[in-house]
Amino acid sequence: MSTPVKGPKTSAGACRFAAGGIRLAPGQEPAKALKELVSHCRMRKASHVSWACRLALDGRITEMKGDGGESGAGSIILDVLRKSSAENILVAVARWYGGKHIGGLRFRIYRKLTSEMLETL
Repeated sequence: MSTPVKGPKTSAGACRFAAGGIRLAPGQEPAKALKELVSHCRMRKASHVSWACRLALDGRITEMKGDGGESGAGSIILDVLRKSSAENILVAVARWYGGKHIGGLRFRIYRKLTSEMLETL
C-alpha cells in the first residue's frame, strides 16, 4: 500500500478544511486505505470526512464515494477525479464545523482542495 499524503488546508468562517490522498494498487480495498489516510492526516475528529476514489482494473473503472454526513460532498470529489481522469487514487476532504453555516462555499472548497490534492499526488 502507498503512503498517505497530507494535502492542502484552508478555512472559511469558523470552519477548517484539510485534504489528503493516497494512490491505490489495482484491486486494493478502499476502506482500509481510507482508514489509514484519515489516521495519517489527523482527520479522525473532523465533523465530516468526505471521500471518493476511482479504481482501474482489467480495463474497467470502478468508482466509489462517501459523503461523511456532508450530503453531496463525495459526488463533488468524484466529479473532480473524473474530469482529471484520475485512476487508482483516493482523495478525502475533512471539514471541522465551526458553528457558522457557510452555504455553498463549502462545496467550492471541496472542489478546490481535491484539485490541489491531485496535483500533489
